Formats: sequence, C-alpha cells, structure tokens
Amino acid sequence: MKISSKGIAHLHKFESLELKAYPDPGSGGDPWTIGYGHTGPEVSIGLVINLEQAEALLKEDLARFNKAVEELISVALNQNEFDALVCFTYNVGEGALKNSTLRRRLNAGEDKSLVFSEELPRWVNGASGPMPGLVRRREAEVKMALTSKDYFLPRAAKYFNAEPHQEAAWRTLEDSLTSEQLEAFKLAYSPSQPPVETPKPIKSQFPLDVPYYYQLDSQTGHAERSCFSSAMAMAIEYIDPDAFDGDDDDYLRIVLTYGDTVSADAQLAAARSLGMDVEFKTNGSEEDLIKQLDLGIPIPMGILHKGPVSNPSGGGHYVTLIGYDNTHFWVHDPFGQLNLVEGGYTIDNGPKAGRNQRYTRKNLMARWLINKSGKDGWWMKFS
Repeated sequence: MKISSKGIAHLHKFESLELKAYPDPGSGGDPWTIGYGHTGPEVSIGLVINLEQAEALLKEDLARFNKAVEELISVALNQNEFDALVCFTYNVGEGALKNSTLRRRLNAGEDKSLVFSEELPRWVNGASGPMPGLVRRREAEVKMALTSKDYFLPRAAKYFNAEPHQEAAWRTLEDSLTSEQLEAFKLAYSPSQPPVETPKPIKSQFPLDVPYYYQLDSQTGHAERSCFSSAMAMAIEYIDPDAFDGDDDDYLRIVLTYGDTVSADAQLAAARSLGMDVEFKTNGSEEDLIKQLDLGIPIPMGILHKGPVSNPSGGGHYVTLIGYDNTHFWVHDPFGQLNLVEGGYTIDNGPKAGRNQRYTRKNLMARWLINKSGKDGWWMKFS
C-alpha cells in the first residue's frame, strides 16, 4: 500500500514547502529541515534547494515511510488509516512508531478507532510543552484515520451529465468487468421494490456565507496583483475552514512557493496542496456557474474589469461568485465595488466595499464571456 494523494495533501498542508534549511521549531536547532519536512545529515544551516529537488526528496522520504508502516503494523489498514500513520511517522520518525504504544495497541488487535483517538493526541509536545501546530496536526491525523473510505464511483454517478468523456469512462469500466461481476452489480443496483421518487434537492440559499477578503490590505507586496489569490482563498476557506491557517495573505504565501499569484498553474498547485479537488476551466458558460452555485460551491472567476461593458478590456480580474437570482449574481469582489457599466472602481472603495455585491447577470456575463460564443469563461471548478 502507498500513501494516497489525499495523504500527500495533508503532508503539504502541515509541512508546507521551505527551500532554505530551517531549525527544528521545538529545539531551535537540530534537526535542520528543508523541502517538505525533509531531515538528514546533509541538511544544515544555509542549505538551499529548488522545487524539483524538494519534490524528489519528498518522493524518497515517502517510499521509506510507506515501507516502515507496512513492516511495523501487522493489522489490516484501510487507505485513510494507512495515510494517517504514514503522515504521523513522517513527522515523528520510524523509530518513534516502532517503540510507540500506538503500534503496540494496534498490533494487539485493539479497536483501531479507539487507539487512534487516544494515542495520536499524545504526540504534541516540543521542548517547552504542547505545540499548537502539533495539536492541529494530530487532530487532522485522527480525523483522517477515522474517516470511512471515500468512494469515487458514487460521486461519479451523482455528477454524471452524459458528456462524451463520462460515457466513455463508464463503458471502459463495464468492459473491464466479468459477466459475473456485471450481473452481481445489476442485482445490487436494481431495487427489490418499485423505486420511491425522492424529492429534488433544495437549491442552496444565497448568498452563500463565504468569508470576504480585501486584496488591498495585503502585507506581501503583491496587493495590486493578488485578486486571484484572494478570490481563491475565499472559496477554499468556505469549502474547508481548516484547509489553511490565517487569511488570504497566508494563502498567497503558499501560492508564491509554486509560482506567481497571477498564474493559474500556481493557484492549482497551491489549492491541491491543501487537499482541494479543483480544475481551471476556460470554456465556462453561465449555465455552468448556475449548476455550481446550486451545489453550494463558490466560484472564483476571471473577468475583464476595464473599459465600457460594450467593449471590456484589461489584463483580467478575479472575483468570487457566491449566489444568484433571476437578474443578479452575488459577488465578493476583492478589489471593491466595480462599475460594471463604465469599468473601473468607485472612489469610495474600502475594506468592505466589495463584499456581497449584486452585479447584474447581463453585465457581468458581458465581462466574462468575451468571444460571444457563450462558452469561453475562465473559472475555477471545485468538486
């Protein structure tokens, strides 16, 4: 068994990425650490690496810790339990796992949920006592270990829209089954009694209660260019309040470890490092936005904010959609209140001016769907 992408996202969240060696926060010195929490005799004060080297070190370390958990734990583990133990061992070391009461109790066959809940929270002390970062880390590992398996296929069925690539994937899966497996699935899938019609899900209540971040109060030196990061931080904070600590500046610092704040690739890498399932789309339609909002998911989207609405221009600006009605979209605009008709921002903008703005659907779409095809909008799709 190997650690999953979800487990790696957990490591990214708590280890973060440091390209310059730093001292252990508990001792103030050894062991020195670099990359994604990598330690070793080659890591010392002054060492600097690049992103590619950090990823290579992470891959090497994970191979070692995967093997340690497999060899030291003799009871069967599901993926989430395995991930939690690899993340724990990555933090404390193989020797600590080997000599731990956690290992002894698991291998003795005690109830795994009870053991994880009681033993992991004990590993939170630094040189001066409990460390808040380790407390949060252990809490996240317990939560991971106690989470039942995250099945993909039920979600795939839920969001099936008969798109060509979806149908092709389902056909490929069916072709891979034996006739016995397919018949067993049909039997389990078909109800033994006439199906009961379930009520359609109630659409989300708008506006969504998404936190608001004002890009111009950034202390990073990127305030004027940070709309993308602020818009993403709002959505991520709403989807998972525990994804990162702090505000949009703290999220922006994560983005900057992967590239520029205006880069979609850097935004994707940062969001995925926090456990987000997200895609960058450049073929969005107004219908796509409505469907996503009906699922209760906020939407970072890129618009042209300069020039008149009849001929919008500019290098692009990101806002976060948080709701809609028949005539308007609710928007968190990280720069303030946009003049949708003439372009630009009002003089009296302030830290809360862009919060819960109601932009007309007609004019906002004119600044988002530029080539008149109705399917060229840029947006971030969270699942």
